[in-house]
Parts: sequence; C-alpha cells; structure tokens
Amino acid sequence: MARQCHWSNALTISTHRLVPIPSSFFLFGQEIVVEYTDRLIDNEDAVGMSLYRRNIIQIQKNNQGIVRPQTQIESTFFHELMHYVFFMLGKEDLRKDEDLVDVIGRLLHQAFMTAEYNEEILEGKKNE
Repeated sequence: MARQCHWSNALTISTHRLVPIPSSFFLFGQEIVVEYTDRLIDNEDAVGMSLYRRNIIQIQKNNQGIVRPQTQIESTFFHELMHYVFFMLGKEDLRKDEDLVDVIGRLLHQAFMTAEYNEEILEGKKNE
C-alpha cells in the first residue's frame, strides 16, 4: 500500500523543466551508478531501490503497460539519492524514515525543476 505524505499537496508543481538524471555520481569518494531495470515492480513492488553494498541506485523502467511520467522517475531518483546520503552519513534512523526521505527528495526535485540560471554566470562572463 502506498503511503501518502502529508506534505504532498504543498509540493505540487504546475510547470517544470526536465531534470537530467545522472548515470553516476560520487558521495564520499564512492562512485554511485544509476541504472534502469525492468524487474523492480515485479520482484520488489518498488519503483526505486538503493543497493548500498553494490553502490547502485536502481530505477524502474517504463514497461509492461506501466508508463510513469518523467517527473515521477525524476522524483524517484531524488528519493533514492536521499536514502544514499543518509546511508553515507551513517544515519540509519533517518535512512529508514520513508516520510523524511520522501519529502526531502521532493523538495530537492522541486528546487532543480524550477531553478533559474544566469546565463552570463554559467558562461563565465563578468557582469558589467
């Protein structure tokens, strides 16, 4: 049964841009690989999973008539990222707190979806 976080309504976004999901990234010098799989729904009844001993985040692919919006896939990545952050910090109680992991993941997702960038700064130009 899916849990509804009481913060969900506050994090609804009407407009967004796609957030690229990395193929890998580093935390505390450890490379974490992001891979897509078609087995999570069937084997684990999940759409994302952190495999800590293997340094892998798995995300469920769209398949078998189950098509998830890109924003849901992005949100799944940020959710699993937060599990990994708490794992790397040795905060087992926080890593297992699904409500906390979910709301922080959603907040990060919203921040990256709605971020605006100054093109001059991105290009390394000085403001005149």
